Amino acid sequence: MDKEEILERSRRENEKLDERERDALAASGRMAFLVGGIICVLIIALEWKFRGRMPTEVWAVYASMYGTNELIQYFRLRKISHLIFALLQLAMAVFFFGMFFMSLVR
Repeated sequence: MDKEEILERSRRENEKLDERERDALAASGRMAFLVGGIICVLIIALEWKFRGRMPTEVWAVYASMYGTNELIQYFRLRKISHLIFALLQLAMAVFFFGMFFMSLVR
């Protein structure tokens, strides 16, 4: 691959977003993920304290968020640890969603 091919590839990759916009998008995504996780944990803690029940639907949402994040990181970075955490979290999400669904049909 020569210099011109590398430059052309870089131009195509950067057509939609420049580096600053891409960095801002990544930072906002990380912050949104963090805030969403904190809210999920607060809902879980409050539900447990005041109603004495474990809100499986919130666990399903949180585990699916975290699992998806880890899965994307695995596809981008190819680190096996991300794949392991992704599979564990997504399995938990399916389990908690199943528990939530079973509580609905009872």
